[in-house]
Amino acid sequence: MSLEQIKKQAPVLVTIILATILIIGAIQVGPRSMDFDPDVCFPNINPSHPNCDNFMPGENKMGKQMEKFGDKPKGIIAVNGEGIASDKPNIISIRVDIRGESKSAEEATKIAANNFDRLVDSLSKEGIRKENIVSNNFDLGPVYNYQREGPPEIVGYRVIHSVTVTKQTNPDDIGKQAGEIIDAITKAGINDVSMVQFLLDEEKMNELKNIALENAVENAKEKAGTLAKASDVKLGGIVAVAESAQYSIAEPRFARIEMADAMMSTELVAGNYDVTASVMVKFRIV
Repeated sequence: MSLEQIKKQAPVLVTIILATILIIGAIQVGPRSMDFDPDVCFPNINPSHPNCDNFMPGENKMGKQMEKFGDKPKGIIAVNGEGIASDKPNIISIRVDIRGESKSAEEATKIAANNFDRLVDSLSKEGIRKENIVSNNFDLGPVYNYQREGPPEIVGYRVIHSVTVTKQTNPDDIGKQAGEIIDAITKAGINDVSMVQFLLDEEKMNELKNIALENAVENAKEKAGTLAKASDVKLGGIVAVAESAQYSIAEPRFARIEMADAMMSTELVAGNYDVTASVMVKFRIV
């Protein structure tokens, strides 16, 4: 064979040599022997094993879920689960509107500022510090006198300074404490309380949310079990979970109690703070 012919046949010869090497290597390696635990079911290898009768797709001998490659469930059962967790609130939140009105804007602002100082002083006697009195809104605007004829006339100026007063307290005394705070507000000459709320601190809130979610999942399991039994199918593991949490605020109810000296003191009755969780859970049918 000439040199020119060898060059032309070189790619073919290289391919043949590589194929030969691969074949020889495969023969040398050969199939490996595998040692199997005689008590373990391997559906792809020993499907006739007795333990395979109760085998769930994706399950090993310890009963733990373990997805098998290419396994598909026979079906899906999807249910909504709901759970609720309750606790007594431990934070009082009261919104107060402090007002000041005068013929001049400057004087109206001063009056509102003095009223705020009196509020701070009165609340300090109830153990509420100034940093727990937070401004929400400050509004300064004219006061109009609307006449039958002609344009409205500015007769003065009004300031509305909205603040939120908060106090963390013993849940068992929260209604009484809220009433005492309201009394302290009115003693400061302020009689515009626009909203009272009983809340939970963040740590308690997170605890309730987790409990509500756990209860919701348990509720979903019960529902799925009932559906599986009614449908005459076997329920497998969870394949997907989605959650959403909703929070309800314990609304106060106003009440009055008589004091020994015939004076009346405000007291509020607080309900529980409820956290409701909702989950969507999908189970496999096996």
